[in-house]
Amino acid sequence: MNAAEPHRQNPPGQAAIPVHRRRVVYLAGFDPTPPETLARYTASGLRKFGALWDAEATAGAPTLSDDAMEMNWHVTVRGRNWTTETHYTVLRWDDLMAPYVQRSWIGRVLSGYGALLRLAAEGMFVRYFRANFRYGLFVLYPFLLLGGAILLARLIAGAAGRLGVPSPEIAVPLVGIAAFILLFRLVGAYFHIQFALADWRFALDLMNRRVAGLDACIARFAPVLKQAARAPGADEVLVAATSMGAVLLAETLEKALAEDPDLCRRAPRFAMLTVGSSIMKIGLHPSATDLRAAVARIGREKSLFWVEYQAKVDFINFYKNDPVAELTGTATGRPIIRNVRIRDMIGDAVYRRRRYNLLALHRQFVLPNGQRYFFDFYHACFGPLALFDRLEMGENSTGAFARDGSFRPELFGALRNFAVPANEP
Repeated sequence: MNAAEPHRQNPPGQAAIPVHRRRVVYLAGFDPTPPETLARYTASGLRKFGALWDAEATAGAPTLSDDAMEMNWHVTVRGRNWTTETHYTVLRWDDLMAPYVQRSWIGRVLSGYGALLRLAAEGMFVRYFRANFRYGLFVLYPFLLLGGAILLARLIAGAAGRLGVPSPEIAVPLVGIAAFILLFRLVGAYFHIQFALADWRFALDLMNRRVAGLDACIARFAPVLKQAARAPGADEVLVAATSMGAVLLAETLEKALAEDPDLCRRAPRFAMLTVGSSIMKIGLHPSATDLRAAVARIGREKSLFWVEYQAKVDFINFYKNDPVAELTGTATGRPIIRNVRIRDMIGDAVYRRRRYNLLALHRQFVLPNGQRYFFDFYHACFGPLALFDRLEMGENSTGAFARDGSFRPELFGALRNFAVPANEP
């Protein structure tokens, strides 16, 4: 039995079964976002999604739990011949991130580089390069920026000395220091270096299980997954996460499965979607035993339909790596790995503007697309095509929708028979 068989509901040649009601639970990455900003982003994303697919996407006013860790929307999307209603929940773990992002600029810089140096000393850079060369380069980029800023500052200080500034023994070092701070802050802001350094400090603490409130957060989220699996009338239950959120989702799902081993069988279709995952970023550390145990547990869960999308141009994900096989030594068929082209998600013009902004490319996994493409996070969460059917159709899944946005489920059999997964050259 493969990972998909428990969810197969469309015999060969038959039409896809549209999703009329869906339950979605989503964990974002290391990106603290206030509720009002999250509400604005979601509303904007739904407008762009609806316009792209010729559908009307509306959402009721979001509700926030008393502890602010759960934000819920009721989203209705109406196409020409389809309607999908979604109970959409974002699980917020901003309190875990707050101690890292609220530090002063110098605090983030010192703690971030300290974390990276410790990881280097512990052999993590070697592990990253062995697992994924591109990710290894990503780990080095904070040091490349630091070295570049130091070199340019020295050149500027040397030029000041040659120009004959007064009291050069004092002025030249001061010019160099000022130039370094200015350059590092300006260049660092463009490349989001301070944010990345806060993330690395958090990552080190997560590897060593030293994040304050982590266990309580997972205990808070697990009942939400169990409740979602029992959502009445849901045609599909989708739990999703991006980047560092995938780490929390893996541990949360493992805890929920320990409490309810039949969790993934509670819904007609229960699926897990991870994009741009950081599971290996944490799991490769020798101390991350809890995460590796969680990955092993969900990786061998035959009733779980787990898909992971990756992209070559995203240096922050582990492109073409199977997290279960890499971390446990056993390939289980979960997750099913599919590769996407971010350029085809957003279009050539936008891609050219963002191609050197690593964080922008990484975030695009969960942002609205700029053009129709077989992977579209908003379409997976709010459209009529189930994740299983989307995977079966592969690159041809956009063919199930006419130019006017009409859904053509009768094409499922033909599109599936000729579908090929996307593999970026």
